Amino acid sequence: MSFARRDLMAAAAAGTLASAMPMPAMANPRELRVGVQTHARTLDFQAETGNNAAQFLDCLCDTLVEIDTRSATPRYMPGLATAWHSISPTVTEFRLREGVRMHDGTLMDADDVVFSLQRVFTPTEARYRGNHGRYFSNFARVEKQDAMTVRIVTHRPDPLVEALLSCRNAGIASKEQADALGLDRAAQSPAGSGPYRVGSFRPNAELTVERFADYWGPAAPLDRVRFTRVSEMAPRVTALLNGDVDFIVSIPPDQQAPIRARRGLRLVETTWPMFFLYVLNMNRPEIADPRIRRAMNLAIDRNALASALWGGKAHAPRGHYFRGFADHDFLNDLNLLPYDPAEARRLMRAAGYNGEEIVLSFQSAYYTYGDLGAQAVLDMWKDVGFRARLQVIEGFGQNSSRFFTRDWSNPLYYPDMLGAFDTHWAQASWVTRDKWFAPEKFPAYQPLYDAVRFGTDPQARRDAYRRLVILTETEMVPWVLLYQPAEAYAMRANIAWEIPHNVRPYQLPFRAGLVNVS
Repeated sequence: MSFARRDLMAAAAAGTLASAMPMPAMANPRELRVGVQTHARTLDFQAETGNNAAQFLDCLCDTLVEIDTRSATPRYMPGLATAWHSISPTVTEFRLREGVRMHDGTLMDADDVVFSLQRVFTPTEARYRGNHGRYFSNFARVEKQDAMTVRIVTHRPDPLVEALLSCRNAGIASKEQADALGLDRAAQSPAGSGPYRVGSFRPNAELTVERFADYWGPAAPLDRVRFTRVSEMAPRVTALLNGDVDFIVSIPPDQQAPIRARRGLRLVETTWPMFFLYVLNMNRPEIADPRIRRAMNLAIDRNALASALWGGKAHAPRGHYFRGFADHDFLNDLNLLPYDPAEARRLMRAAGYNGEEIVLSFQSAYYTYGDLGAQAVLDMWKDVGFRARLQVIEGFGQNSSRFFTRDWSNPLYYPDMLGAFDTHWAQASWVTRDKWFAPEKFPAYQPLYDAVRFGTDPQARRDAYRRLVILTETEMVPWVLLYQPAEAYAMRANIAWEIPHNVRPYQLPFRAGLVNVS
């Protein structure tokens, strides 16, 4: 296994970019220029599902229930709803905040809430099915009680209502704007109620948001924030060093030396509560036998990946749980993903593997070091006897059934033990809908999932989740977990900003109290 390309990239960056020169002054201290790795096609709060759009939505929209991003433990607070209470086990009533001005000048009311949420609770358009499956499959409808009161009805009693409604994909948008412009045009410049409004937007390239003067809460601390796509890592670092941007994202450990060497810059590092992984198409005949999929997992030395790609700062997973996350501490004794090439070969023989080709498909430049990680995994698979090759693609599209694998991430979307599992592996998720994931073949799965998803007794939920993790890793094997990536944000030293708590990775909140430029 060779990581020569990574080493060359790091040496080139360190040799050509490192400098002890001080940073040039900011062109405008009230404008933050952000270099991002990926961008978005639209800004529709309910339609966009990926990490790319997650960077922007916090600036643009508010939710009925907000979560404290500075609290060490989850704390839910009034947002666009000032109060809520249960009417019955499946009905929650929300009293809406008076006087909230939307970006199109209208006042928020119950019609905006019904419009925004109903389209994702019961989607009739394909664009809303992703977030329906990710968050809202248990939500039945929103009912208007009067101009400032709504009731949200779930199919089953749901202990996660507050957590799910605090996610940005439950953001409220103006019904009046969508009625006037149509969904497609409104999606390019949605009228939310957040502290910033869209100034200009070029899909997949650049977004500028501007302070919204009529924001109902504390005023935005910046005049504007400009998010520009700089997909390659070295140019992104160069842009920061040259003073072309003030803040950049997704800097892995081996690319941080030139930033550390430059006066006037700082780094904020984290190991994300998020898995980079490959989804395995359980219905492809070549890998339909779970012993083959288990062998694909046991062939991978995850500690070597974490060390070579992430300087030892990434975490090598031991199962679908996050070490260091409080709700997963009870699973820390498990190690369901050992590096065991001998057992991988035994399982291949037992399953009758006869050299069928396995194609490792992944998206170019979407995930940091996705190409290097894929090459390393391919080499490890070949080492145990798999015949495999790489396929770089630009996107999986609607007809994904022909693929063997696809790269994906499973971030912790909300602070609960199911915050990374339910959002990706539920019955309504794309993996089940597109028939990559086949839980129906394993009768034990659904009762365990239901016990965790809808249970209210903490110990019973823990017991069920432990059994669910063991089942999925050792018998079902729908994925290959790779690592929890270690990345950093780099910025000018006069920018006070920290990675927020209790929200999905990559979210960039630039609200009052969360960022300051001195």
